[in-house]
Amino acid sequence: MRIATVDSACSVLDENLMPTNIMATVGIIVDHPYKQPAYIQNKSKDYSLTDYALLVNELKICEEMLATQKADYVHLDMSLGGIDILDIKEEDLLYKMPLSDKGRTIIRLILPDLQSIAKSIKEKYDIPVLAIGKKSHPVRLAELYAAAYGMSRAIDKVKESHQTIFVGLPVRMTATITDGNVKIESQEPMEDNLCAEVPVAEGVSIEAFYNPIVRGFQTVKLTLEA
Repeated sequence: MRIATVDSACSVLDENLMPTNIMATVGIIVDHPYKQPAYIQNKSKDYSLTDYALLVNELKICEEMLATQKADYVHLDMSLGGIDILDIKEEDLLYKMPLSDKGRTIIRLILPDLQSIAKSIKEKYDIPVLAIGKKSHPVRLAELYAAAYGMSRAIDKVKESHQTIFVGLPVRMTATITDGNVKIESQEPMEDNLCAEVPVAEGVSIEAFYNPIVRGFQTVKLTLEA
């Protein structure tokens, strides 16, 4: 069973170690045994933390990948119990799904666009788009790769600006740099040895520490080497 998914991750932190943006969006195709992607598509750029269209853009990237890569399912990073996006009705959002008021408002805003893309995927490739969120192992793997590509972008920014940058990783991940590669490893139970690794520019030192105000998140200080 081949699964296509996209996730976004990694943020430059401000002086209070709070996130300011989203740095990386990465799509993957993953197949058994679901430890490493069979295909990776990096679409990294800066997104606002309040950009509601991000999820729509992620599904667009899935559709792009399917033009050249085969898959059986699309896993969308939306936690609605794994329901097919095309099966969601207005009354589901209002009465059946346990959503916060903010979450319900956001989904209502973007659902027409999501369903339009999901319909296109269904018609072209006969593949359902499932709103499964972080319960999906492939989504978690895509998140790891988004973090790795986000770190790579941050390192490039340090080299260009000669400024120290603090980067926030997604929950329960750690970062190390060895032999010209950044390695992002999951610290979740049952995810031993699950990691993402991508090349990075040399000349930047890394200091990792726990974010003191957000439990479970690692912060990485990036500084240009003398």
